[in-house]
Amino acid sequence: ILLLMFILGCSKKETVNSKSMDEIYKTEGIPVKVKEIIPEDFSINLTFNASLTGYKQSFASAMVGGRIDKINVKVGDYVKKDSVIIEFPLDSPSAQYAQAKAGYELSRKTYERMKKLYDAGGISKQNLDQVETQLEVSKANWNTVQQLLKVRAPISGYVTAINVNETDNVRRETLLATISQTSKLKTRIWVTEDEAMQIKTGSKASASWNGKMIFGKVTDIDIAMNPKHSAFGVNLIFNNPKNTMKSGTIAEISIKIYDNQNAIVIPRKIVKSDDDGKFVFLASPSGTAKKQYITIGKESETIEVLSGLKSGDKVITEGFNIVYNNAKVKQRN
Repeated sequence: ILLLMFILGCSKKETVNSKSMDEIYKTEGIPVKVKEIIPEDFSINLTFNASLTGYKQSFASAMVGGRIDKINVKVGDYVKKDSVIIEFPLDSPSAQYAQAKAGYELSRKTYERMKKLYDAGGISKQNLDQVETQLEVSKANWNTVQQLLKVRAPISGYVTAINVNETDNVRRETLLATISQTSKLKTRIWVTEDEAMQIKTGSKASASWNGKMIFGKVTDIDIAMNPKHSAFGVNLIFNNPKNTMKSGTIAEISIKIYDNQNAIVIPRKIVKSDDDGKFVFLASPSGTAKKQYITIGKESETIEVLSGLKSGDKVITEGFNIVYNNAKVKQRN
């Protein structure tokens, strides 16, 4: 009997409390939070991960095999085109430097002697021309050998990689160093057919890494699917002032595919629907909730509203699940 009285008492108490809460809502209003509608920027982006490289990038390779004698630069140095960055020893067997130099010196001395004879009338112009031709050939051979032993920067830019050390023995055509122009960076990403339809040439883009961000655009989009990747290639270029990012960085690439700088934007969670369409609740100036039907546009983390809301409207963002049309509401901070 005591247990039954206790249970009935609790049930009665809960009923009283429930009714008293309803009464409070009716007299004081349902507590809600609101957001005043202010037009703002609304955009949709596609994101990818890709490696950034210098806008112009070239590689210095070994033209002969042998031992690295000297490295004149280090990673991060700025070099001008044709400056000597790596040297092989002059006695490198594969270059035959001594033979080429000896041949040039012999041709030069022979020419000087024949020139004197020609000036004195001792030989014909034809004979002099033949000797001069041989001198030019010998000189060209010697210059070629020097080029082989002195590796030069193929372009002006920053040294972004050195793949060898002094005293290393390398083979001919070994990749020795990389030179990049990094005032701009580029990348190539692979996208699906659907994504390729949304991306346009000139679309704004950004690249971010470790809290740093640079900005650029899409330069071109493949019009045919690459069979190897089963995707479409998209090329982008970014301005990189003060070398904000390094060549080789794997960054998050974001491409803007939609942008409305004067949009009505609301949280996705507050949108409800019934047989008549999608709606939200507004806090009216009279202190009641108003059911407002809307037409939505693009969607991302938030929703773009095309019609039904205007600047200055106060949309209910908390308490919207318990309010109803014309219910009394009380705004709280």
